[in-house]
Amino acid sequence: MSSSSPASEHQQRSMKESSSRVMQLVDSEAGEVFDVKTPEHEGALEKNFDIWGVVGIVYGSIGTPLTLGTYLSTVIGVGGAPFFFYAYLFAGFFCLLTAYSMSEMASVHPHSSALVYWTHLFAPQSCSRILSYLSGILSCACWIFGATATGFFVSDLVLGLVYMRHPDYVSQTYHYYLVFLANVVLSAVVNIFGTRLIPLIARAVTYIFNIGTIFTLIALLARAHPKQTAAFAFKEVTNITGWSSNGVVFFISILPTTASVALFDGACHMTDEIPNPKKNIPIVITYGYSAAYLIGIVAVLVYNFCIVNPDNLLDPVGGIPLFQLYVDSLHNKGLSIVSALLVIVAFIFGSIGVVTSASRLVMAFAEFKGIPFGKAVGSVNTKLNAPVGAIVFVSFVSALIGLLIFASTTALNAVSGSYISTMYVAYLIPFVALVFKKDRYGEGVIPLFNLGRWGKPMNMICIFWFLFASAWLCVPSYVPVTADTMNYTVVVLSATIFVAVVNWFGYARKNFSVETIEEFEEKT
Repeated sequence: MSSSSPASEHQQRSMKESSSRVMQLVDSEAGEVFDVKTPEHEGALEKNFDIWGVVGIVYGSIGTPLTLGTYLSTVIGVGGAPFFFYAYLFAGFFCLLTAYSMSEMASVHPHSSALVYWTHLFAPQSCSRILSYLSGILSCACWIFGATATGFFVSDLVLGLVYMRHPDYVSQTYHYYLVFLANVVLSAVVNIFGTRLIPLIARAVTYIFNIGTIFTLIALLARAHPKQTAAFAFKEVTNITGWSSNGVVFFISILPTTASVALFDGACHMTDEIPNPKKNIPIVITYGYSAAYLIGIVAVLVYNFCIVNPDNLLDPVGGIPLFQLYVDSLHNKGLSIVSALLVIVAFIFGSIGVVTSASRLVMAFAEFKGIPFGKAVGSVNTKLNAPVGAIVFVSFVSALIGLLIFASTTALNAVSGSYISTMYVAYLIPFVALVFKKDRYGEGVIPLFNLGRWGKPMNMICIFWFLFASAWLCVPSYVPVTADTMNYTVVVLSATIFVAVVNWFGYARKNFSVETIEEFEEKT
């Protein structure tokens, strides 16, 4: 029999702490103990973000009130102003339930991989590995598609402004790609070399979006004349889709809401860079998305009443209906240009935040060896304090997808627009696993953001919503269907799953592994 001295016990604890590269910190305010990676960990990032910095990342990724304005041409023919408003209320309710459910998960198990980690914890052990992988690669695809969509949206906005200033300008396909590529490079460069400035940029994004929203909404209310009637805004349904059922058209018109109140896991990917994530991440998600949804209601109402010429929105200036609204309703070229510039600047900064969040997710997934070259993609450059490999990976894949514009604009739009459906399918996996888990978060575990007895019913409603919304997002907006009006979302989803299967059998099946802190400590 041997006994351990206090010194040897301390040495054992130090060795264990060093091997796991995890230390415990105590939040003096809440008295909460939580685990963080130590600086020696090769994947550690500095905790440079506070709540408002992460809010900027999240808000810049969705830009709810301004993003809604870009869908005005869609809703004019797809149900008109009434469906634009009522579909927003309807779909937004389920979006908020999703945000609150995700807040509860994050308050118990915050992790930069979010869905991957949660699926590993919630799913039965027999299938948790494959389900974690599937949720992870779908989530990565969602964010890369989102980064691509944001980049091309910036390109559309920039060239749309050129059309406003020079109506005779004739755009070429390569013009769109070059502006898109410039935005991709800018986002990558800022994320690589300006990591410590991103929290300031994120704060600036919040101010720019809010100032831009307030400025444009007030300008529209003050300058638009004649304003539309209450009947136009709430009663007069316009259906030029070819669908005979207005019910079908109503559900198709959920697209603007699902696109502008989305990416609920974005804050979770910043877990490693914000103090006390169990407390702060749920605050960002719940308050952030609640505020975005409420501001969106105001924006929808203002847009509906300030549409001076609805027909013009079907063929807007530069293809940007929001810019057409400015031209028609502000009755002032200077105000129109200033409003357009505010939108452009906001989304350029917002695209930086999308790459920030996407790169953290890809980094975490690569650390679990979910994709080839995991060590390179999942590592952090300690001098730059940036996941350089993950940033380059996201930017490179996004630039490759963007080349589709030279083959088919329809195909590119399908890929860019499929991030919503991919997001919902990815969310479906951990939500279903949690619903069927008997003890949910574990015996005696009470989430800091606690939904209580409503938690499981809300999760079940979210599952219904993911299936319901994903199905309707695959329905073509117009019939009869042609090659140009076909909705290729199902094709993109199928292609994404095909790539996931090939990667699984070619690489991930032998290498992919998710481990919790406790599992790692037990092994070491």
